[in-house]
Amino acid sequence: MREYSRYEEPKWPERISTAPPVGNTIAWLLAGIGIGAGVALLLAPSSGREVRNSIARGCRSTFDGIGRGAEKLRQRGANLLSFRRDRFEEIYAEEGSAEAGSPEAGSAEGRSVQG
Repeated sequence: MREYSRYEEPKWPERISTAPPVGNTIAWLLAGIGIGAGVALLLAPSSGREVRNSIARGCRSTFDGIGRGAEKLRQRGANLLSFRRDRFEEIYAEEGSAEAGSPEAGSAEGRSVQG
């Protein structure tokens, strides 16, 4: 048994990570953003109604922007699909007309029979 113990893999020391865990960092970042937003709303020099209206306007403009972006994306996708379909039909029509004009297309004599 002692002879085999010489050929074991060396035991390397484990590395200890010095970086903080990412999940913990993100949680603290989000908590800080929330606290900062709350303090900003409390210390703002405007009334609650004005703050609510401002938040509502911001939400509406954000949703409108998202809607416009989604519509543009949908339109570009539809244009791309119609372009690809048109191009496919062109190529298919060219190949179909090339096959119709070939001597092999109309007669069975021009075709080779494999058997």
